[in-house]
Amino acid sequence: MRPRPPALVISLLFLLVLAVPWHAAAVGGDLDSGMVRVDGTRFVAGDGDRTVYLSGFNAYWLMEMASDPSRRGGVVSAFRQAKAHGLNLARTWAFSDGGDNPLQSSPGVYHEHMFQGLDFVVAEARRHGIYLLLCLTNNFDDFGGKRQYVQWAREDITAGAGAGGRNLTSADDFFNSTLVKSYYKNHVKTVLTRVNTVTGVAYRDDPAIFGWELMNEPRCGAEPTGAMVQAWVEEMAPYLKTIDAAHLVTAGLEGFYGDGAHESKELNPWSIYYGTNFVATHQAAGIDFATIHLYPDVWLWGSTADQQARFFRNWTASHVRDTERHLRKPLLVTEYGKFLWEEGGENATSATQRRDGFLGMVLDAIYESASKGGPLVGGAFWQLLLDGDGMDALKDGYQIVLPEDARAASIISDHSEKMAELSKQDAAMAGRRWSRSEPRKIGRFGSWGDAHPYVQRFLLRFVSLFRSVSSLFDWSRVAS
Repeated sequence: MRPRPPALVISLLFLLVLAVPWHAAAVGGDLDSGMVRVDGTRFVAGDGDRTVYLSGFNAYWLMEMASDPSRRGGVVSAFRQAKAHGLNLARTWAFSDGGDNPLQSSPGVYHEHMFQGLDFVVAEARRHGIYLLLCLTNNFDDFGGKRQYVQWAREDITAGAGAGGRNLTSADDFFNSTLVKSYYKNHVKTVLTRVNTVTGVAYRDDPAIFGWELMNEPRCGAEPTGAMVQAWVEEMAPYLKTIDAAHLVTAGLEGFYGDGAHESKELNPWSIYYGTNFVATHQAAGIDFATIHLYPDVWLWGSTADQQARFFRNWTASHVRDTERHLRKPLLVTEYGKFLWEEGGENATSATQRRDGFLGMVLDAIYESASKGGPLVGGAFWQLLLDGDGMDALKDGYQIVLPEDARAASIISDHSEKMAELSKQDAAMAGRRWSRSEPRKIGRFGSWGDAHPYVQRFLLRFVSLFRSVSSLFDWSRVAS
């Protein structure tokens, strides 16, 4: 039988909970409020009284690192650093198709050590109070992706094992081959029904998972106006929902417009098609929220800084407008970054300053929308890396190492704090909706926001402690 705390301690904690307004407990940032849901253009948790704003990061490498038990300390360190800077969302891969160290070495054949690495990532995310957005495959060749799926189908057809196959000539056959789609559906089912070896909770039941992303950055050169990807999303999103109706789903788009209704390819980089429809695809059944990416320096290679800044403003404004008008769903910038050139001396300092300036621009745009009740309510920078731990090979020019990049870390922390403040304000206004025409005001009188921040933190920590003690009691009853 587990030892229990003295009754006096429990009584004091109980009195403290009674002394705190109920909405205060809802803004503590833990994952105990259940699955995140969508309410119009908001993400909500609990009884719908806690608005979830997202300040996040990308770290595609988490599963691979955690697959080696001797390196799991790096995963813990990543989550610890993220938490210390107020980050509450991690976007990472739940796939590794073929190659040297795969999760899935061939269709339906999985390597348990990799899956246990992902188990560890999910468990640590929950322990640190950070949501996970898990991506299920890649448009590009890295970690296998759609080309690997098509290659598997070719091999099975050649061996006579691929019933219903056809002549596969392109990686884009991923989107319309019945055989390839059956492989992908099996992967979806395998991941979603996985029972975590650390927590004992199936992925589809775990509130630490914010949602599922069907593919990282789907594009299609075979049908550039978007019809092929559209049909694929319209098939896969409802299929996923038959297995896991509780979690949120998104397609994984970068935001490129196609030729559907309310689309305008003139807003795309170089005004060309990329094989997706931003509006129509996000209107598909089973798609809960919209996404865009932001890489103006790479998308507009060779353009001036002024041209890139103008594109950024137009790109962000058009997607906020179209999401508000036509989708009525939340919008996330699930990747954004600015390349750091390998330069020394003053040029390196200048490049870092430009990168930090870009971070500020993106985060200001997110906050402006969120603070006015708009649909753009969060983002995730690309990418978080650790200092040391053999991570030099993962540096791609976009990396942010929080202990080393002091200015970037400060910008990110400040933004996270402002977004957390919005959540507190929404909790204080539970029971009535703010006017979308009026921005919420920081530091209102007559509310939870009146309390000194130290008092707020003190009370919230006691609420969190009470919850932890209560959960131990619940667990001890279950165990007994």
